[in-house]
Amino acid sequence: MNDLSAFTYFHHERDAQPLLTPRDGLPELTHRDIAQAVAALDAGHGAFAIDTERAQGIRYSDRAYLIQIRRAGAGTFLIDPVGIEPKLAPLATVLRDEWILHAADQDLLSLRELGLSPTKVFDTEIAALLLGFEHVSLQTLAAEILGQVLAKEYSRSDWSARPLSAEQRTYAALDVELLHELKEALSGMLQRAGRLEWCEQECEAVRLKPQPPAKQQPWRKAAHQADVSDRRALAMLRELWAARDKIARERDIPPTNVLPNVVLGQLAKRKPRSRADVAHSSLLRSHERQRDVSQWWHAINKAWHLPYAALPARTFKEKQALFPPVKRWGASHPEAAQRWEYVRAAVLIWADELGIRQELLLKPALQKRIAWEGWASPDDFAEKLAQWGARPWQIEQMHLAIFR
Repeated sequence: MNDLSAFTYFHHERDAQPLLTPRDGLPELTHRDIAQAVAALDAGHGAFAIDTERAQGIRYSDRAYLIQIRRAGAGTFLIDPVGIEPKLAPLATVLRDEWILHAADQDLLSLRELGLSPTKVFDTEIAALLLGFEHVSLQTLAAEILGQVLAKEYSRSDWSARPLSAEQRTYAALDVELLHELKEALSGMLQRAGRLEWCEQECEAVRLKPQPPAKQQPWRKAAHQADVSDRRALAMLRELWAARDKIARERDIPPTNVLPNVVLGQLAKRKPRSRADVAHSSLLRSHERQRDVSQWWHAINKAWHLPYAALPARTFKEKQALFPPVKRWGASHPEAAQRWEYVRAAVLIWADELGIRQELLLKPALQKRIAWEGWASPDDFAEKLAQWGARPWQIEQMHLAIFR
């Protein structure tokens, strides 16, 4: 079954040659002159190789601060979208074609915020996973398949800063330089392995994946880290979390740069009685932390004045669990436990036969759910997986894994 002999790795990574500069020359940053870039991209042909750069860990927002686009007949463009968002509508029209991306999830979300969406996606990471590659970073695939080494050192740069250095622009441009060639090579491998349709289904699922819902009570994470269970302290933590978020948004920095989660939780756990208690806390000794003492005390004092009925419950779950933890099944639901052992083993064995990761064959959550609910027949098994979002290729392969 695992016949991937139809393709080979073309290069050993250590023999790959460094790609130091874009082959068409180093592009300048496109901003107010966006119309020229749109016209050039429109005059090109074929799919768009696309990537984005954000400023995670540096800025409050997870927005795209740079968009890299490459198209045959047009070349590569580095677009700064900040401040020209209303001017991106013509670009959105031009980009209504296939996009080639690597690890598309976050890129698609940040581009969707700018009104940019594709009609089709090819994700080179997904393609590599379906072909059984152990390491699927863009740098590794470029080296192993194309014999080209891409730089890694600017991945965590401050992409919100301007101007961008020549080194940053080189790194950004090279991230889309090889995507067309990589897609062509991976597509051929998938075709020969009989898995091109699998990739198309997975890429379409990524394209249509909705924005994940925001957590209802995100501050609970800090409560868990600091072991906060007192309801008044939980209320303080909730108010401190909101105050910290407001500060972070105003300063355009990550909330944890204002105060780490665990410090926020520990401060609430102590339940300070006065502003002086907050100001003299060993948790806030640094000058940087002292600057916000008044806001921390305002949040804590607000929680002190809440009626008991308005305090948060000691425990909370974002969503109701569909079934108890697997480790409890043996005692209370032995039939489900037996199904789980069977499903788990079948998935591991069949994934190994296919040469792919077991979570790619079927997400662990769905493995557990089908074991918990059971099935009346092979058709019922397939219908349930389809209802829960499994792709047709996964259902087909799971049928072989369970019923062969």
